Amino acid sequence: MQTFDYVIIGAGSAGCCVANRLSIDKTKSVCLIEAGPKDNDLRIKIPIGFVMLMKHPRFNWLYASTPQAQLKNQSIPMPRGKTLGGSSSINSMVYIRGRPSDYDRWSELGCSGWDWKSVLPYFKRSEQNIRLGSDPRHGDDGPLYVEDPPSPHFLCNVFIEAGKEAGIPSNNDFNGEIQEGLGTYQLTMHNGRRWSSADAFLKPVIKRPNLEVITNAEVKVINFNNKRAESITIIKGNKLENINVNNEVILCAGAIGSPTVLLQSGIGPSAQLHDLGSNIIHDLAGVGENLHDHPAISTYFSAPFVGHGISLGTLPSILFSPIEYLFKRRGLLTSNTVEAGGFVRTNKKISEPDIQFHFIPARVGHQGSLIVWGRGYYSDVCLLKPKSRGRLWLEKIDGEYQPQIDPNLLADSDDKQTLIGGFKILRQIFAARPFRKFNSSEIYPGDEVKTDADIADYVLSHLGTAYHPVGTCRMGPADDPLTVVTPDLKVKGLDNVRVADASIMPEIVAGNTNAPTIMIAEKASDLILGVCPGIES
Repeated sequence: MQTFDYVIIGAGSAGCCVANRLSIDKTKSVCLIEAGPKDNDLRIKIPIGFVMLMKHPRFNWLYASTPQAQLKNQSIPMPRGKTLGGSSSINSMVYIRGRPSDYDRWSELGCSGWDWKSVLPYFKRSEQNIRLGSDPRHGDDGPLYVEDPPSPHFLCNVFIEAGKEAGIPSNNDFNGEIQEGLGTYQLTMHNGRRWSSADAFLKPVIKRPNLEVITNAEVKVINFNNKRAESITIIKGNKLENINVNNEVILCAGAIGSPTVLLQSGIGPSAQLHDLGSNIIHDLAGVGENLHDHPAISTYFSAPFVGHGISLGTLPSILFSPIEYLFKRRGLLTSNTVEAGGFVRTNKKISEPDIQFHFIPARVGHQGSLIVWGRGYYSDVCLLKPKSRGRLWLEKIDGEYQPQIDPNLLADSDDKQTLIGGFKILRQIFAARPFRKFNSSEIYPGDEVKTDADIADYVLSHLGTAYHPVGTCRMGPADDPLTVVTPDLKVKGLDNVRVADASIMPEIVAGNTNAPTIMIAEKASDLILGVCPGIES
């Protein structure tokens, strides 16, 4: 049985960062546990390769929601990374922080020390922005490379110009003073390859003698003596092993994994744990509650001569792309697919954008297939500030605890109406003059979907998400009965367990969630080390 000062559960976007920062102190031992394998597969390293990992059981948990009654009983896919780097190893690498008001709102909700002024230094500490360098909002010497796409498709500029015709400005920095507008996304990429949290934080320090990284090891339970975590039980190679903890356990398993581990360990709503026949360690009503995500709806276009895709005309460039990538680190293989997009207000009376676009200059299948014959382009529109809230709980199936995930998407009617408004704006962009010359056609939902009622029916029948689940271990004040972690990220009522990942977000940020998750990990590390100003650790 091994013993460590700190045990980190989950080597994803947050866990790799926490492991790096805590192991700087050579007098402390750190263990990082990951359920998945190492991240040495080429499909992880080559940016476009993630398309082949979205349904791959080795690198992806392949979660799915419970049937959503309000969405015609659809089950919504919820992929999450299962390898070193976690979801940062299988995502589209888009670097978005959200906006200052997101974090000021957290502070208003009782999360002292998490306002924009307090979190900005942690974003900057991670970031090495190749184009923007160091300024009041950006960093230039952090371990996380942030770069422009090496070979953006010309359709990205067409999308931006079409937006201008539709009254939407361009924007060359969505993490700058103004979020609104259309542009190409900056990416967590370096020299044409994915730069995951594992690349940024773990690989440079993995040989530290006080850092142990265990892969292919699933955590079964945190073992407690009263309210203090004393050990972790993992299963590795069909064998159960225990790992002792001296100081703290830090959960970094994400919005699905972290509440699951807590519930399996007897931490959660007592009624639910009683029904499961679990040993109740601590009654904590908020575990698994407050689940939400960015709901999204898409439109698909075919075009005879433009956009990435598989056709007779594109075969030569496809065949040449490995050579171009090998020698120049450019071309098709460097595409993250989601090359452009932006943020728009559906109502000019509101002060900040309420929707986001993710534009892919490629033909995408609309019936579950990611690769289809033909060329074209695609975009989704996602709702930035959903009002709907869901939950996660456990059920015992074939003797094993399995998370049941109900995001309760569009339960609030305002969410649906905002999405409809965003979808109509997206159609205005694609109907604008810069796109007309390509002789393209909307293959889905198609021209027959015209009225608000038609669009509403399409939304309810084909809704997805941006794969940004958050909130299931909500941060808040200690006197709130649904608070799971207090602003120091300690699990309320436990002595030495913290959560540091997207599950602690009281409200989702306005944008992609990877960069904010790394920020949470940066701040968590200082909290643990007792060097975080404004919050008592």
